[in-house]
Amino acid sequence: MTGGAPRGALADALALLGRRDFTESKLRERLLKRGHDEQDADAAVVRCREYGYVDDRAWGAARATELFRRKPVGRKGLLHDLQRQGIPRTMAEQVADDAYAEHGGERAVLADALQRWVDRSGPPADWRSIRRCSGHLQRRGFAAGDVQAALSPWLDDVSTRG
Repeated sequence: MTGGAPRGALADALALLGRRDFTESKLRERLLKRGHDEQDADAAVVRCREYGYVDDRAWGAARATELFRRKPVGRKGLLHDLQRQGIPRTMAEQVADDAYAEHGGERAVLADALQRWVDRSGPPADWRSIRRCSGHLQRRGFAAGDVQAALSPWLDDVSTRG
């Protein structure tokens, strides 16, 4: 687009942001899909950041809180999600550090995820259910060692029973 394109890109950006929040990367992507050239899209994103309408760090913190509320995730899962949404790795790591600190640490989030699994499926009573639970938590991005530590009461119980 040419001529009045920067204003058109900004108007489109503001219209998009009126419906929902975006990361800078995703907003730029949407503007490009709408036919704006890269320079105009970049200028619109910069203007939106200057106005305070786009804030990747705040967006990432809100995303982490929402993920923890809906389906708790481990650090690996959270970092993957934030980067997929266009947040740079360094910022994603800072957001993750802050989010876990706010929620009592990654082990507290893991304890919440484990409790949700127990509430839904019952306590792991045999090796098969322990493996299922462990696999579920690891797929959510929790570290294998942390999952094993969280499951240790059931592991000990199953081990003593035979």
